[in-house]
Amino acid sequence: MGRGSRQSARVAGFRQGAQRPRFARGGLEPPGGEDGIVSDFLETVLSRRRDRIRAEYGGLSRADLERLACCARPPRDFAAALRDRSDVAVIAEVKKASPSAGPIAPDCEASKQALHYQDGGAAAISVLTEPEFFGGSWTDLSDVADAVDVPVLCKDFVVDPLQLYAARGHGADAVLLMVSVLGHRTGDFADIAETLGLTALVEVASVDEFAIALDARSKLIAVNSRNLRTLEVDTDRAREIMLRAKGFEVTLVAASGIKTRADVEAAAGAGAWAVLVGETLMRASFPEDVLAVLTGVPTSAFEDD
Repeated sequence: MGRGSRQSARVAGFRQGAQRPRFARGGLEPPGGEDGIVSDFLETVLSRRRDRIRAEYGGLSRADLERLACCARPPRDFAAALRDRSDVAVIAEVKKASPSAGPIAPDCEASKQALHYQDGGAAAISVLTEPEFFGGSWTDLSDVADAVDVPVLCKDFVVDPLQLYAARGHGADAVLLMVSVLGHRTGDFADIAETLGLTALVEVASVDEFAIALDARSKLIAVNSRNLRTLEVDTDRAREIMLRAKGFEVTLVAASGIKTRADVEAAAGAGAWAVLVGETLMRASFPEDVLAVLTGVPTSAFEDD
């Protein structure tokens, strides 16, 4: 099933191991050790991610970056894996921790978990590469990309084009771009991703962000029900966004809050062609059995009323 090792072909310094994230009372430990969840999680993680990326990769030349991206095997078609099917596609996520849940499976071997997902019928695999709050790493991405045959999504807080080169070089076929992070630069980042062979999955969490995604000519849009500034979940808002997408030529992904088959059915009814599932699968003793329940839901997106 594997693609074989490509580690020797990668530019030295890009295979960074994850640092174990810090958690307090099952959740995020805020900067400076204060009690409670930070008031604006998004600003906190972006600041740290920006500094870390520049420290690790800022010294690489453009030629180094291009060599890294060129070393990867040809990209697999992420969008087709979601769209070219009669049932709702499941993107199964490797997520070792999260700020809201704390440690989930910190010692999980990413490639083995991904193979369980593939065997269970996942259409694609999502891999967290943010190390401090989600326990991810570039190594996890590389290992998963080497192990599976389905497309692989790099899920991170992309703040710098350097991350796009790194994602492609480590085997990603697609990359998450968050409108809440990039704003009106989303289209520029999507263009860079396309030149590298990456499919851009553009994430939105509000009607205004959905409008920006459309302005960026995004065709693959993930709707997140979680507000990343407060970490609160609002499924009604997410459903409103998906219903507003009716009539636009976009493929929708329900990107959070999916735990049961009923959740998948509700997402399909709102227009989703795919769902992303992380924590539920990571906590399952037999993720293949969970996927057997979540898969097989017929798509109903954009059907006439």
